[in-house]
Amino acid sequence: MGEAKARTASAISIWIVLIISVTAWRKGAYFEGAFDTVVVAKAALQGGAFAMALLLRKVSPTAYPVAGGPLLAVLAVLAVSMIGALQAGGTTASGVLVVRIVLLMVTVVLLVSVFPREHVLRQLVIAIGVVGAVLAITGAGTVAAGGRLEGTLLPISPNELVLLCAVPALAAIHRVLSGHATIGAVVAAVAYTLACVATQSRTALLGVAVAIVVLVLSIRTIQRYVVVVMVASVPALFVVAAYTPLLGSLLNREGSTSNLTLNSRTIAWQVVLQTPVESLQKWVGAGMSVKTVNVRGQYWNEQVLDSSWVSALAQTGVIGTAILAVLVTAVLVATMRGGRRNALPVALLVFLLIRAFLETGLVDASVTFIVFISLASTFVPTSVPASGRVLPSDHLAPAGPSIRYGTHQKAS
Repeated sequence: MGEAKARTASAISIWIVLIISVTAWRKGAYFEGAFDTVVVAKAALQGGAFAMALLLRKVSPTAYPVAGGPLLAVLAVLAVSMIGALQAGGTTASGVLVVRIVLLMVTVVLLVSVFPREHVLRQLVIAIGVVGAVLAITGAGTVAAGGRLEGTLLPISPNELVLLCAVPALAAIHRVLSGHATIGAVVAAVAYTLACVATQSRTALLGVAVAIVVLVLSIRTIQRYVVVVMVASVPALFVVAAYTPLLGSLLNREGSTSNLTLNSRTIAWQVVLQTPVESLQKWVGAGMSVKTVNVRGQYWNEQVLDSSWVSALAQTGVIGTAILAVLVTAVLVATMRGGRRNALPVALLVFLLIRAFLETGLVDASVTFIVFISLASTFVPTSVPASGRVLPSDHLAPAGPSIRYGTHQKAS
């Protein structure tokens, strides 16, 4: 038991290091091929996480199967992006980012292969929750000053911080709704949800709301205290919406001169969508290093691509985006087929996909990608062994191509 707890603690530590390595350390800075102290330090952390995951895999007595299909699809998307980078002349920056994404994916695969899938998700949620709590607590002064909750220890934006708070919030809410509530779970659900609201990230909050609906619909029997809380929340939400400035501040958060509004973002989207069909860039993109586009006719010259799907078009073209769309659809459908026991993974996927419409990171060196590829490589339809016996739920092998590490398989 002591050895198992040590492996679990090690895995959580590796997840934390991995999360910190892909979290922004500077505001508004994008990697363009130049190496400095921050770039080297983040690379060292990511390399260290990989080395620790490899060591953990070697000392673990059991190897769990990992779905290979999603991993191959991501590799295909990255390969298409490199063709575009070669054509656009940005191979250095794009190549480094592709290597980072591949190393990130391999590290996740190593961690996923060490534990049953329920344990993997729990460890990832704990790690995200730890980082999110630290950044939210240290950044609380931004709310006290009348602004949105954002990171100060690490200068991440509210739209990035909300992801680190939404994942543990949904996990805690799922625990409460599924009848396993503890004082800690209730406190975590409330605290992380309030942190999400404090970021005032509208798209993410919509995603959280839809994900909570998914969790509620997955309940077989609703316990009394859950019904009481749900009924009491209706007038409470009405009071908040009607008698506090919260709803108004969310709807009118940005001023008319901001280049972060939806209207301003769509200007950049139009630039990408209007790429000539006859150009190679339309089909294979211009590489993973494309984070902004030049805009004309505005008082600003450059606009960030604040959408995973528009970014995919710019970075991997129509071909790469189509592969990504098929992958996302397949993962979502396969996870939903798992029934109620996959309620939390489905809710997390729904949240990520709603957020992806106005935020980047679905295929990038990001926390969003970490969560997505972890779900994609573990929460898939189950297969029946050749013997015809169905393995226990925490040992189920994913359908389709799979990757196995080691030769020792835990007995069913």
